[in-house]
Amino acid sequence: MDRQLIDKVMENLRGRQFEAYYAEDAGEAMDLIFRLVPEGSRIACGGSETLREIGFYEKTADRFSLIQPAEGSGPDEVKRAMRERFSADAFFLSANAISYDGRIFQEDGASTRVAPMIYGPDSVIIVVGVNKLAENEQKARQRVKMAACENCRRRGFATPCAEDGHCHDCRVPRRSCCTSVTLNFSRIPGRIKVILVGQELGI
Repeated sequence: MDRQLIDKVMENLRGRQFEAYYAEDAGEAMDLIFRLVPEGSRIACGGSETLREIGFYEKTADRFSLIQPAEGSGPDEVKRAMRERFSADAFFLSANAISYDGRIFQEDGASTRVAPMIYGPDSVIIVVGVNKLAENEQKARQRVKMAACENCRRRGFATPCAEDGHCHDCRVPRRSCCTSVTLNFSRIPGRIKVILVGQELGI
């Protein structure tokens, strides 16, 4: 992607009081993460193919303390861990789309990904590939819906979009686009950080 366009997006992100960083690849993205978050920090993560693809979970296992329910946990323990995310030192996730004018678009099913992003952790770090940049709001929202359809298909959810790749604004239990969030501005300067990676990452 044109580096001038990337620089313009980053300028627009900063104009909305988001911190913006550029990494050429996954390795540079991880170096940035290690500079931004002190070793020993308690962190939490929203479900993210992007983080998996850059090797985040393996590379941070011995450096940070990850808040997550133990394997095989019951509903009460899962709920406790989800609520504990709000007190994490840093919360990591990706974005469904970022418009050229610097707005960040998200959709979520249970809202356990977007809720800590909006309020709670002192530092929120959004790692996103350049494939998620969208020219305007309309195209950003189109991209969000495409990602939701693909996510339902990938996870085997029984939704109409998993079958045909089109949003039906369905009313089924496993709908994954229940909550739509647009980050227009960060009232706390620098709380939300965006690492834009010069690769195609995630869905």
